[in-house]
Amino acid sequence: MRRVPPTVRQRIASTPPCKPVGVDDDATGPSSGSAPEPAPGPLLASGRAADVYDVGDGRVLRRYRPDGHDVEYEASVMRLVRDAGVNVPEVHHVGARDIVMERVDGPTMFESLSAAPWKGLWHMRVLSSLQKKIAKVDAPPWMLASTADRSHRQSVLHLDLHPMNVILSQRHGPMVIDWTNAAGGPAGFDAATSYVLMATFSVDSPRDKAAQRVMVEAFRTGRGRSVIDPFLVAACDHRLADPNTTVDERIAVGELRTRSSRE
Repeated sequence: MRRVPPTVRQRIASTPPCKPVGVDDDATGPSSGSAPEPAPGPLLASGRAADVYDVGDGRVLRRYRPDGHDVEYEASVMRLVRDAGVNVPEVHHVGARDIVMERVDGPTMFESLSAAPWKGLWHMRVLSSLQKKIAKVDAPPWMLASTADRSHRQSVLHLDLHPMNVILSQRHGPMVIDWTNAAGGPAGFDAATSYVLMATFSVDSPRDKAAQRVMVEAFRTGRGRSVIDPFLVAACDHRLADPNTTVDERIAVGELRTRSSRE
């Protein structure tokens, strides 16, 4: 059983409890009572932490809410992994709380799974391959906490890699998005986090639950049980520390944690 890497704990503490989405340049948040900022372009998506706008020329702008999110850090991680060969959108510009990046069109892996569930095993092979590629990227010192064990190799961790954060682009192939939670640590922890996220995602019908079990076990096998299993309890604790985890998900994570601690 492995503990949550200190770098990951540090990122949990500093990351806003929500999932981001947009980008821009040199924007400052509106002060209390001030007029709303003008939209930089058509709104494409809106989330708890940010909005995404189309700013033309094949680019989008992700504008974070004024909550102290470190856009420079996120953009630096994206540039690092892209330079290392991981398929991520190109970052063009970083502002006070905005990122301007390449627009990537296509369905998410989750949308593709919903439309064609018989492709589930293929999608899990793709996801496993993406996670392996990320794991090959060494985490630089600026991604590591001061208490990190530097006597062992530390990888870049996405920490939110699942089918909703992969866009299936016809032009570029599978693209990994949403690097908000990225940190440095042991690669197995990232793989275990993906497994926990997918294994405890709330689904309703018995048929969907059966398909879920098949797919997550395919991911576990493809990535390697010897890689994932030692970090499962720590990954469950990481998931339980997320305030956005629903009640049903917390129950499922708790049950998975109990089973994992016995193995």
